[in-house]
Amino acid sequence: MDTFEEPDKPQTGQGLDTVMKTVETSRKDNDNVHIRGTSKRVIQVCATAALGGFLYGFSVNAMTGTLAQTSFIELFLTTDDASSLMDGLLASFMGGAFIGSIIQAPISNRWGRRRANLVAALIAIVAGVLQSASYHIEMLLVARIICGIGGGMVIANSPVYMSEVAPPHTRGMLVGLQGIGIISAYITCALCALIFSFVHNPVQWRLTYIVLTITAVVFACSLLFLPESPRWLMEKGKEEQAIAELQRLHKTKSDPNGTLARAEAIQIKAQVEAERQLPKGYLYIFRTPPLRKRAFCSILIWTMGQGTGITAIASLIPVLMGGLGFDNTLQLGLGCAWTVGLILGCVVNMVFIDRIGRVKLLVIGGITNAIILAIMTALIKYYLNNTSQPGTNALVALYFIFGFAFTATIECSSYVYGSEIWPTHLRSEGSTIIFTSFFANALAYSAPINQALDSIGWKYYLVFVAVTVVTTAIIAVYFPETMNLTLEEINEKFGDKVAIDFRDAMATQVEPGTNSR
Repeated sequence: MDTFEEPDKPQTGQGLDTVMKTVETSRKDNDNVHIRGTSKRVIQVCATAALGGFLYGFSVNAMTGTLAQTSFIELFLTTDDASSLMDGLLASFMGGAFIGSIIQAPISNRWGRRRANLVAALIAIVAGVLQSASYHIEMLLVARIICGIGGGMVIANSPVYMSEVAPPHTRGMLVGLQGIGIISAYITCALCALIFSFVHNPVQWRLTYIVLTITAVVFACSLLFLPESPRWLMEKGKEEQAIAELQRLHKTKSDPNGTLARAEAIQIKAQVEAERQLPKGYLYIFRTPPLRKRAFCSILIWTMGQGTGITAIASLIPVLMGGLGFDNTLQLGLGCAWTVGLILGCVVNMVFIDRIGRVKLLVIGGITNAIILAIMTALIKYYLNNTSQPGTNALVALYFIFGFAFTATIECSSYVYGSEIWPTHLRSEGSTIIFTSFFANALAYSAPINQALDSIGWKYYLVFVAVTVVTTAIIAVYFPETMNLTLEEINEKFGDKVAIDFRDAMATQVEPGTNSR
């Protein structure tokens, strides 16, 4: 196994001074050293971890097609309070997910990122069984809450894991696989709803939740093949295992000696040691200016993202298409086509996120979606529940453009940015802040959507426009860019000290005689 000679005690002031003196000369000659390339191993690990995103996406979106299934409508939605029940079924998942995003942090911190996802998978398995076996609305509501807990845990923890195993130069693309996983699940859900709509049996709507249970089982099994996060291992004092995992993850043909992994190990260890004695907890976060800025960024990123109404609209696409006069089968078919547009947008996002930058994409997305929502608002005012074919066609087209524009700019960028701005010792707590904002905003816009559309109609979309415009303006001036930086270097962007500069760590590895094989 590759080894490296680490600078003596880089966590201490004296050791760090020694490192700086040692590398000062070599750094001048090596400032342009860049290790590029991404190993097949890290791609496989992040793609497998993205199954967590798939599990969340399937869990949250399973109810979307269910609401249009005739057997489900006959069993649960024949009473006068059908709109309230639909809102409750959507809100119950979001409420559970809010809880899940909170409880994942202590589990992840104590037992590791991988085990936290395993707990989430087991909860999802139980929830899938309960949902598929529900015969009373109360049982289904409880099952949706449990399902939300598992979903909230996995969506909050997975990007943390992925950001900690990915190399800096392709971290955006690799963590962006979370978005691909989520949207792929939307497509699968839409296809299941469409296919199962041809099953003329009371079991029809339950089949989707059987598929959900199988998905959770597959995800749980996949975790057996994933390594633990090297940064979590280093934080827990398992240095040799952390170094070995970094070598396996980041050694490439262009870097056969694992120079990048060696440099990362030096920087990670120094940063972990520097942060070891720092306080933890949410009060400490909001009392400390650099951490408070991270918290505000974390809250704001999904205030904008959910403020576009994406979750509310995605959850009700078949219902909204029904309002445009389409029958049940066509509603579900258009739902499938809409999700295909979403995944194409995610691909665009992944291609440009490590080239254009996270913040620029978020701003472009906010402006673009605000314009689309404004036009959509006008069309809904005049053409929803209207027989005008040109108006209906234009509104359907805008729904598709809106979904593509959101995922091409905001979807993956938000998961990436939120997971990478926090220091290692607070990354799980940071993820909790990010996703409590995610679910609180999703709940705020999704829970009342049926009743809001029934009572104020098109005016509800003006809320989306206003929130998106205001939050996008704040993001443009307040968010620092993080593209192509190591997780440790990002600390400097928020006013924290970086224990060892990455170029210095690289210099110790490219200078002859500083590493051995």
